[in-house]
Amino acid sequence: MPLTQSAIEQAVDWYVQQEAQSLSLAQKQAFVQWLEADPAHQKAWQQVSHSQQMFSNLPLSGQQSLGTLSKADQSRRHILKSIAALSISSWFTWRYQKELGISAKLADHHAQVGEQLQLTHLAQASITLNTHSAINLDANTLWLKYGEAHIVCQIAMVISSPHCHFNAESGDEFILFDDAKQVRFSALSKRFDIVANGQKYTVDKNHTLIAERSGTHIVETPRHMTSWTKGMLSVSQMPLNQFIAELSRYLNGSIRVAPAAAQLHISGTFSLADPKQILSQILSTFPELTLNGVPNVWQVINKKP
Repeated sequence: MPLTQSAIEQAVDWYVQQEAQSLSLAQKQAFVQWLEADPAHQKAWQQVSHSQQMFSNLPLSGQQSLGTLSKADQSRRHILKSIAALSISSWFTWRYQKELGISAKLADHHAQVGEQLQLTHLAQASITLNTHSAINLDANTLWLKYGEAHIVCQIAMVISSPHCHFNAESGDEFILFDDAKQVRFSALSKRFDIVANGQKYTVDKNHTLIAERSGTHIVETPRHMTSWTKGMLSVSQMPLNQFIAELSRYLNGSIRVAPAAAQLHISGTFSLADPKQILSQILSTFPELTLNGVPNVWQVINKKP
């Protein structure tokens, strides 16, 4: 369903309300009802939320636009112009999101690239943030701005991210991951009913929903999707390109795998305390591989000629 100007404007209204103040319980319920009323509402909310995330990472004019988005006394018209302007530079902002990190500084809690942050002192939930992740938190609502979080609720909560939302009860345990390319939800304690990309799904215990542009499917939760909560990356026969995609989340810069090397398979358990050492281990295990490029900026793994 195509987006309409009306849906975008309604999403902006909700965004301004949430940035200006904590919503009341009635407002939160109204927001969820609005999201579920029309798939176009969910798409509009995703666009507005994702635009804010990327806009917040622009180095100069982007910082000014972030202020525009987060101040309730600025006009809705200005916000809409800011979102429209973002489309021009969306590739740039996403490409350098990890290195700029401006949005993280404005979150209630955030983990840096390579960091895993445990938040055990909170009344609402016990939370572990994975690498490059950020959340906002109020009395009974958690908003995952981007990244990944392992959450054990201590009270009933509304859980939201740019592409997913659901209600959780006290004692519920789950992992939520959300970025521009993929949403992952792992049910660890029970069966959950969630909304991802505007569609309703039921996810059984020990299963993971994976939603991406190519489609949505539910699988038994792979080891690597939970092992990070113990500070490990545990994989079994994972293709090298997929393994490096996971590992690169813990490293600055970009690492890609050339097609010639992509289908090598990795098995083992690796400590995330030193992600660079994991990369060295892989290169030692496969001496036919080379790593070329500029460290911490852009590198490519390929097979030797």
